[in-house]
Amino acid sequence: MSNFDRSISSGMWRVVFYERRGNRVQMDRTGPWLPNKKLAEQWAHWFGERGHHVALQDQSGGMEKVSQGLPG
Repeated sequence: MSNFDRSISSGMWRVVFYERRGNRVQMDRTGPWLPNKKLAEQWAHWFGERGHHVALQDQSGGMEKVSQGLPG
């Protein structure tokens, strides 16, 4: 991985919320961009503890699932 690739993946992150609507799972990408992954993970865990299904998205569009399973 080049230095450029590393700087992208360690850059801005946000929490993405998803929920079931009928037979589909809808993603809501309205979470604010945060300056680093650690802060985004902290928020994702906070929302997860309160019953939200969440994932993390980096500024290049990569997604990391935080919540297990699909919303009910």
